[in-house]
Amino acid sequence: MFKTILMMLTLWVGKPHEGQPGSGPTTVIFVNGAEQENGQLTPTGRDQAALLVRFLENESVNAVYSPYKPCLMQTVEPLAKSRGQKVTYFRDACFDDEEVMDHILWVMVEKNEGKTIVVCANPGSIEKMSKMLGIHGKSLKPNTGVFGEVLIVNILYKGEAVAQKLNMNFQKKV
Repeated sequence: MFKTILMMLTLWVGKPHEGQPGSGPTTVIFVNGAEQENGQLTPTGRDQAALLVRFLENESVNAVYSPYKPCLMQTVEPLAKSRGQKVTYFRDACFDDEEVMDHILWVMVEKNEGKTIVVCANPGSIEKMSKMLGIHGKSLKPNTGVFGEVLIVNILYKGEAVAQKLNMNFQKKV
């Protein structure tokens, strides 16, 4: 039985994109905007943006995306700078033209096939974008001051994806 399980795992891991180009799943890490007031990050929001850098320090992030909205840009700018990158801006069309948003999202994914990207947006947009990637019933908590949750989506094929929520709370190092 053990040999059968091992063989199945080897076959499953060996051909993640059979029939498609690329080198494995593309990972999209959706991040809620940090705490803000009047469109700008608060001191707590700036601390949260720094926490995001620490939380993803061991992840190989290929690109960082955000709508052109100050509080969202400020949330991911420290992450992008820590990687020697710039934030790439996109039009958040989730609520006014879902077809356009679907196209924008898939261009981001295809441009970074087999890599990891970070997308910062408001919770409603994250819910809609995750559904566009093939995730149903997953969303981040509404912006109630709770920043520390990310939604990680691994895209296996267009329309086939798996997701998990992670909490960014750190265990204190002793």
